[in-house]
Amino acid sequence: MEPRWLSAVIVRWWWVLLLGLAAGGSAAWGVAKLVNPTYRAVATIVVNQSAAPGTVTYSDALLSQQLVKTYARMATQRVVLEQVADKLQLAVGLDDLDDLLSGIAIAQTQLLEIRAETPDPELSRDLANAVARVFIEQQQPFLPPGRAAQVLRIAQPATQPSVPIAPRPVVNAVLGALAGLLAAGAIAAALEYRDDTVKSPDDVESLGLAPLGVVGVLNGGETGTRSAGHLAPPAAEAFRKIRTSIDLWGLPQPVRLLMTSAGQGEGKSTTAANLAVAFGQSDRRVVLVDADLRRPHLHTLFALRNTRGLTSLLVNREAAARDALRSTAFPNVSLVAAGASPPNAAELLASARMRGVLDELGELADVVIVDSPPVLGVSDPVILAATGGAAVLVAQSGVTRPRSLLRARDALLKTDVVLLGAVINAARPRVTAEYYGDYVYGGRAPDSTETTSVDPSKRA
Repeated sequence: MEPRWLSAVIVRWWWVLLLGLAAGGSAAWGVAKLVNPTYRAVATIVVNQSAAPGTVTYSDALLSQQLVKTYARMATQRVVLEQVADKLQLAVGLDDLDDLLSGIAIAQTQLLEIRAETPDPELSRDLANAVARVFIEQQQPFLPPGRAAQVLRIAQPATQPSVPIAPRPVVNAVLGALAGLLAAGAIAAALEYRDDTVKSPDDVESLGLAPLGVVGVLNGGETGTRSAGHLAPPAAEAFRKIRTSIDLWGLPQPVRLLMTSAGQGEGKSTTAANLAVAFGQSDRRVVLVDADLRRPHLHTLFALRNTRGLTSLLVNREAAARDALRSTAFPNVSLVAAGASPPNAAELLASARMRGVLDELGELADVVIVDSPPVLGVSDPVILAATGGAAVLVAQSGVTRPRSLLRARDALLKTDVVLLGAVINAARPRVTAEYYGDYVYGGRAPDSTETTSVDPSKRA
């Protein structure tokens, strides 16, 4: 297991690990509180077997230690338990009584412990002492006359315990938390292993696409912000990076870009809008065209109305493309909204009029960015790609699957469009940090695109 992969699991699935930790600890604590406590009392017997009275040799000590092991097995035999149950007047079966008692030989000593574990501390004490006394009494006939008390005697009688040995809520909670953490870690690892979505530039390159840039989660944790260009310095720098990557292609002027994605909701419109703002900041005239006639969205990002736009130009052949341009709050950036949604969107986009509109817009701008529907949803983006220019695929980190991105790539490559590569949208902070490095000095990047509001006077 690579440390990098392990850190990725922790960063992405931290909430699963935390949930497992809390659930395991809470469950173990709750169970410990529900279980009846168990008290242990211990009576200690010393075994002192010697060949001659008053002297103890090394051989005597070894013999005593061997006897301790034997006595440990004999101390809880049935014949002992019968007398103990009779003396204490216990209404319990001998098998159940045997479960409560144990004889333990202390290694490398001459000590034998009689342990009694019951829910009643007083009963535990009485049981341990009774077993020790009965066992010694039963061994009297087998011991040397007059020396029985010296060979087997109670060294320490059992006392009434005050603290239970089980359950131990704190210890159980710690162990339960660790078990929960391990279980959650296994689940997180399995989820990460099964997650084959695109998440990093390496994933894009493995599909034969050039990574043009990585964009993190935008304002307020949204993958698509409500207005274009209102970005914190890291996100603004990400779009300048994408702009530079596209410029390095040396595309013919005017530049025509088709922005699309494999599936719906992967951030293509937001990427197109903010990329247009980034191009506008480089003193180039930019026209942003909303060619998603089925689900137009760009006008909402710029807080404009969708009353007149591309549909009007395609239906009315006499209309001039200049008349559909809407000024935005950002320098050098104009928008051609989608307009009313037509019933025959594919036919309109495939018409010669669409090519003519794009050519007209190219005469009015240095960069024309066309936002189209997802490739795998409808035929519209492939139709638009056939008009030429360049295309950029947008993939959302953790959402777009490699197979979908490959199908979108293959569909675009069947046309005359130049596929520049892919942009990873809504990437995790770890991925953006690895891709860009620490470029922000003093907490702010140079030439920030951060703005505060859209000028209402510039709304159409």
